[in-house]
Order: sequence, then C-alpha cells, then structure tokens
Amino acid sequence: MPKSRDHGQGALYWDAHRQFWRAVVDVGFDPATGKRRQLARSSKSKDEAVKKLNAMLRERDTLGRVLDRSTRVRDLAERWLEDISKRAKPKTLAGYRSNVRSKIVPTLGKRLVAELTPTDIRRLHAAIRQSGAGDASVSSAHRTLVTILEYARSERILTENVAMLTPPRRVKAGKAKESLTRAEAQALLRLQDARWTLGLLTGIRSGEARGLRWEDIDLNEAVLNVSWSMTEAEFAHGCDGDCDRMRAGNCPQRTIAMSDDLEWNILQDRHVLVRPKNGKPRQLPLTAQMVAELRAWQDVAVEPNPHGLVWHRPNGAPLTNTDDNALLSDALRKAGVDQPHATTHWLRHSYVTLSEHAGIPWAAFAGVSGHSTPDATDPYRHVLTEEGRQAVESLASWIAH
Repeated sequence: MPKSRDHGQGALYWDAHRQFWRAVVDVGFDPATGKRRQLARSSKSKDEAVKKLNAMLRERDTLGRVLDRSTRVRDLAERWLEDISKRAKPKTLAGYRSNVRSKIVPTLGKRLVAELTPTDIRRLHAAIRQSGAGDASVSSAHRTLVTILEYARSERILTENVAMLTPPRRVKAGKAKESLTRAEAQALLRLQDARWTLGLLTGIRSGEARGLRWEDIDLNEAVLNVSWSMTEAEFAHGCDGDCDRMRAGNCPQRTIAMSDDLEWNILQDRHVLVRPKNGKPRQLPLTAQMVAELRAWQDVAVEPNPHGLVWHRPNGAPLTNTDDNALLSDALRKAGVDQPHATTHWLRHSYVTLSEHAGIPWAAFAGVSGHSTPDATDPYRHVLTEEGRQAVESLASWIAH
C-alpha cells in the first residue's frame, strides 16, 4: 500500500511484484466518471522515485498539470504528421515529412519531448549542417520543429517551446531573393505577353497563374478571380497492399493522397486545384493593357484545352512549375534581359519592390498580391540601386540649393 501522506502530497510505495518504487500523484477527477485520476512514475531506486514524486508535485502546483514525460520526439512527430495531413497541401506536407524523417527524428527522435533543451535544438542545427545541407535546410527543419512543439503545447505535453528560444544561426550570408530592375521589368512588359504582364503587375503566384481558368476571368468587367492554385499531389496505394508495386504511382488502383478536409478538384494525373495560400480567394483588377493581351492570347490559344486553363501545355495538360520557369527564361531572353537564373517567383518579388518604389501604399498592393500582413511582405522588399541613387542625388541637390 502507498505510504501515508497528507492529502494532495502524493504517495510513494514499493511494488514487490515488479521490484521497483512507484511515485503517484493525484491530478484531479475524470469529468466523465467522476473518479480520481492519478499519474505514476517508477524507479528502481527509492531516492530516484522521491525525486520524480517531488518533480510531479512541483509541476502540478506551479504549472497546473504534470507534464507528459513518456512521449518521445519521434512519436510526437508522427502524431503531428497524421494530424496536419488532414489540412496541409501536398507540397507542404511532403516538406514536413522530409524534415521529420530525414532531419528531426534521426537526431532528436529518442529524446523525451518534455526534456528538450536549447542544446538539443542547436545539436539539430549542427547535424543538418554536418550532412552538407545549407542554411535553408536548417531553417526549414527548424520551422517544422517549432510547429511540432506548438502542437505539443496544445496537447499539454510541454509548457514552453524551446525551439522558439533557439533560432538557427546563420553561418554565412544568405543569398537574397532577386527582383527585376525597373528597366528589366519595362523590357518584359514590352513583349505584351499576358502571362508576364500579369505576373509583374499583380504578383500572382505561379500556382495561381497555372490554375487560372477562363471562367475565372471577366474581360468585360476587367477583373480576375484567384479562386484556385495548381499543385501536384502524391499518389497512394488503393490496393490495401495487395499489389507488388513499390511506388504508389504504379499501383493499378492508385488514388490521390489528399485529405477530405481540404477543398480540391482533380484535373489530370497528379495535378489538382486547391484553394490559394491562406485559403482566401481574391479578386484582381485588370488594366486595359492586360485585357487586350488576354483577349489576344485567347484568340491564338487554339490547342486542346479540356480543363479550360488559360495557360497549359500544347497537348492541353496542366503546366508544372518547371514548365512555367522555362517559359519565363525564354521570355526574358526574347526581351533582352540577362537573368538566366530568374524564376517566376522573381516576378512576385519584383511586384512588391516596384510597388513600394512607385509610392503605392502597402494596403493597396498587398490586397492584390495576397499578403495578409506587412511582415509577410518584408522578404519581398528589395532596394533598386539606380532609383536609390537618384533619390540620394535629388536630396543632395535639394539641400545644396
């Protein structure tokens, strides 16, 4: 029987059958049955059992609960992945899984969640760098771990997210995202290609542009509705493990691995339409030039188009992000712009940068690009050297005269 103590002070007793000391603490009552709830921890040593009992009492009295000291990082991560898979988009989920299984679990998987320290977080950063990965990989894994530990807080496994206290240390200056200069943007606009005019003047994302359908555009009203974004989902086995194919994509009964909690429409193969980032559709105003270019494109886009997409492959299949980047490279070469490494995301950066230099208020241009807060816009801001030089020279001239 437990050693007698004052009410609320827990109990300590020797379990002769199992040959260990057992520390027990009351943690309230079960709301369904009304029965007392207890938590117990064991140790072969009485002194160690006393330490565990005192630790549980301190946690209960100071934090209002006894921390879960049985859940390990690997188990928590799998539970979190199962939970987040119900609402995360395919590429986002794939990134999470990669970070968990190739970076977080190999280094921290055996650690108890409640006992993680800043040293553990720094050890994770170091292990990723030692594998040859760079700052971007460290930051990505760190963000995933922060989210996992926030999930642990909501599950009452821990009280403090130590990953938030230990941001990754940059060992070398990161490469800034690029933006087209004003002159380069002007050259691209002179092509009068609706795809790149839209990208530069609205900051539309590649997935949103590739998922754009003619039914989303009202040329008479000069508006465009960004209601969907193109993405590539993963396949899942639909055979209950009966086929002998290793890859789910080769399964004769393959299915699309998408959560029912997400709103999505399948187009072709792995190409699906999902709601835009943040789940918020938005309406974009079209300039007279955009309307004219879209009408011109509509007249010449005579290829098969079973999905009603504005831009697609010659055979009517949806474009991939790689396709979109290749088309931009061709357009830049045609425009005489020497930016061989430019991607479609450059256009989004260019939109924010050029808008700010044009003196457009954040509330106006962010509503078009879909940025919900100024902090979301910060990574897209860049300095246009030539415009900055002109501003400095103008100020110097004004002061001098």
